[in-house]
Amino acid sequence: MRFKVTSYSGTLYQDEIDYVVVKNHDGETAILEKHVPIILTVDEGYIKLVSGSNESFLIVEKGVVVFKNNELNVLALSAMMAKTYQKALSAFMAAKKQNLEIEKQDNVDMSKLERELRENIMKSGAGRL
Repeated sequence: MRFKVTSYSGTLYQDEIDYVVVKNHDGETAILEKHVPIILTVDEGYIKLVSGSNESFLIVEKGVVVFKNNELNVLALSAMMAKTYQKALSAFMAAKKQNLEIEKQDNVDMSKLERELRENIMKSGAGRL
């Protein structure tokens, strides 16, 4: 079956696999080739990808898994893949931490710009009659 992971930044991963196991709030669901069409949500969980004797793990946050016509599509807010669950989880947490730091800095920068804009509006007298 074909496998594809997409986020807001585009296609993250795609490959041919034998089957997957989706772990979400409902438990684990295995999806094999020629499985009936199914849609699953993953708030926080993982997808175990198996191809022959190789396994990979995809950590997913805020995702939707859609299987139809032997194609598995994962749409996720964020996702990280590695050969083991622990490595995938570590990489996911590191990326999440980095994104939070960037977001925090952006918020600080925006606050400074808003304050500067307010001061300039007051100095210019804009809005006074």
